[in-house]
Amino acid sequence: MTPSRPDRSRGLFVLAAVAAAAFVVLAFLVAAHATQDLDVAIRNRFRPHDVWGTTQMRVDVIVEGLKPSKMVPLLALVAVVVCVRHRSWRPAVYAALLAGVAGTLTIVTKVIVGRPDPHQDMTAVGGSFPSGHTVTVLVCLGCAILLLQERPRWWEWVVVGLVGVAMGLSLLLQAAHWFTDVVGALLLGLAVLAAAVGLRLRGTDRPLRGSGSRPQALVGTSGSTTGEAPNSVPESRRNWRRSSSS
Repeated sequence: MTPSRPDRSRGLFVLAAVAAAAFVVLAFLVAAHATQDLDVAIRNRFRPHDVWGTTQMRVDVIVEGLKPSKMVPLLALVAVVVCVRHRSWRPAVYAALLAGVAGTLTIVTKVIVGRPDPHQDMTAVGGSFPSGHTVTVLVCLGCAILLLQERPRWWEWVVVGLVGVAMGLSLLLQAAHWFTDVVGALLLGLAVLAAAVGLRLRGTDRPLRGSGSRPQALVGTSGSTTGEAPNSVPESRRNWRRSSSS
């Protein structure tokens, strides 16, 4: 039996809560330096002797090609296209809110934890935990899918997850982040996206509708099926009217 929409949304909220709780616990462990031995061991395994070789140059295509300065404009472009297509400003607001929540949580955590990266450097927006590259690629791709489709398919989420993992592995191979930085970013991205999809299934997020003749729900599923007339008269009532008039 296929689970109902409320059951699925409840499951997604539970998943978001579990991921968020795991992220908070991991942040405390990182701040207390409880994961340092594990992180150092994994760093030495992924990039021994800190050598920049062929592997690092190959994965740099992923790191540079999907970095935040490119993913954020890509999401903005998708939002603008959807806004123009449906003649509504709400897709842009939705994208800004979702990306803004993820970005704010990332930066606040970086500042609070204040952890240097494997080369003992600090970024302009705080420390190394969590990986901003990984959070950004997850949330931007996931948000773009939510803007373009009312009910994304499961394999599309698998693709988003694989891209996030690929970014994390590339950062580890370059020793640009610690292992727990990447894990924390994956947990944060999962929490944000699971909550967003749960709100959609619950119908809490308002439908993004255009003002034209073909309104379509982009975010939220509280309305009727796309293209269906909301005030259409049921067949049984039309038959009753015909029989009464005759």
